[in-house]
Amino acid sequence: MKPLSRAVESMPRSGIRVIMDRAFSMPDCIRLEVGEPNFPTPSHVLEAADKAAREGKTRYTENPGIPELRSRIAEIFAADTGRTTKTDDVVVTTGAMAALYTTLMSITDPGDEVIVMSPSWPNYLMQMTLLGIQPVVVTTTEATRHVPTVEQLESAVSHRTKAVLINSPCNPTGAVINQAQMADILEFARRADIYVISDEVYDKIIYEGTHVSAASHDVDGRVVCIHSFSKTYSMTGWRVGYAVAPPEIAGLIRKCQEPTVSCVNAPAQYAALAALDGPQEIIGEMRDAYRERRDEARRILSSSGIPALEPGGAFYIWIDVSSSGRSDVAFAMDLVDKHQVAVVPGSTFGPGNEDRVRISLATAPDLLYEGMRRLIDETRS
Repeated sequence: MKPLSRAVESMPRSGIRVIMDRAFSMPDCIRLEVGEPNFPTPSHVLEAADKAAREGKTRYTENPGIPELRSRIAEIFAADTGRTTKTDDVVVTTGAMAALYTTLMSITDPGDEVIVMSPSWPNYLMQMTLLGIQPVVVTTTEATRHVPTVEQLESAVSHRTKAVLINSPCNPTGAVINQAQMADILEFARRADIYVISDEVYDKIIYEGTHVSAASHDVDGRVVCIHSFSKTYSMTGWRVGYAVAPPEIAGLIRKCQEPTVSCVNAPAQYAALAALDGPQEIIGEMRDAYRERRDEARRILSSSGIPALEPGGAFYIWIDVSSSGRSDVAFAMDLVDKHQVAVVPGSTFGPGNEDRVRISLATAPDLLYEGMRRLIDETRS
């Protein structure tokens, strides 16, 4: 038999899924590895999907999504960022993952380079492997609160660089790029003449200050923003995301959807529209709940002498487990096997993170704090 795809075979699985698979076999496992809100999808969103289905809105839609949803997204995006945005600039996708993948497909050719941070979401590197993109990894540090410096970015650029991929707020560190830093990153991209892919799926989960979109500093049409309904409206399983891109890139993203997913399922798109048009209080309620959990989680860790970064956004805690004397993977496996607590090894998020683990704050408080107590016990064993 001829060999199968080298790209797929060489792509490592996400460490998040490896831990999840292990946790699935343990009915009483405390799940701190999953980045999924523990809040229900709002009832008016459910009702909108039901209504759409019962009215027969169950057929194919346009490849980039139903016009009314794209128009509403464009209106909100323009108001939030100040960038003129038309309906055709928006492509509704099967979750933010598809938005990111089709954006990378539209911008790059095999062999091109894309600058990516470490630590960062592992699916970035996985998608680049599938597309034949050469990642150039920039390691961020606590000294800059895990925001890349312009000097680091400049040292990573070559004639093959096509784009830089940023994420604010960041998974897993919770790092937030401020106005001045974002302006500097965009100025760097203009000098280097590269695109900026900005993953902004946690844009509504900011604990202090406000979110800064890369699009708000885009003056020449080089920024693509990736968004999702999953975290903002607790709609992870609905699989609705979107890309907002300059016209020529948006056209290619639409084109990519035609032979891959065709379109997002219709009732979910009407549910997403209802999420945007309905009450928005749930966003603040979830954010405030995560903030309370963040503060208590850091208090628990601090009182036990375990260092952890204070996240400015998203809903994760990045914890230093070097005192355990084990690698991140060994520690995470011991924690799930001995204590039935699932966390994600830091090396999942890129090189240089072998003494860290990530826990999710999107977990019921009683389970979160009990899981943390067990984590602390394991660091001392």
